[in-house]
Amino acid sequence: MKKRLPSGFLIEGCLMGLAAWLWSVPTAVADPCTVNCRSGQIQFTPGDRVTVQVVNVGSRPLSLEQPPLLGPRLLYTGNSFETRLNWAGQPKPSFFFWSQERLPVRVRLNRPSPDILRVELYDAPSEPSDRSITIEPDGRVSVK
Repeated sequence: MKKRLPSGFLIEGCLMGLAAWLWSVPTAVADPCTVNCRSGQIQFTPGDRVTVQVVNVGSRPLSLEQPPLLGPRLLYTGNSFETRLNWAGQPKPSFFFWSQERLPVRVRLNRPSPDILRVELYDAPSEPSDRSITIEPDGRVSVK
């Protein structure tokens, strides 16, 4: 007659083997996104000085606003707007943008250097439209 091992013994052995394997595998460290980033893929350290560059790479003029510091301003094709953020004065800075013709607009986020956020605005073929970017209190850049 064969002696059977208790099922708990088998499960514990599998779990221990899995744990040993996981500890032996080098952890993957994600590189910070720098080009064509999506919402939430770029994060700055709260309190650090950040330069935001907004560039209209689309084919039509767009309006841009950063309340309460900057009222609506027209940004023509190829033109850009640049500002340095003051986290203490504005803990959750946001930029709003829209098409004069109420056509959809999309955002492409880039981080060309550790202290620069480049926001490229371009024409979208259809809805949904991006309407704003916000640097959240934890430093993440979100597109809404």
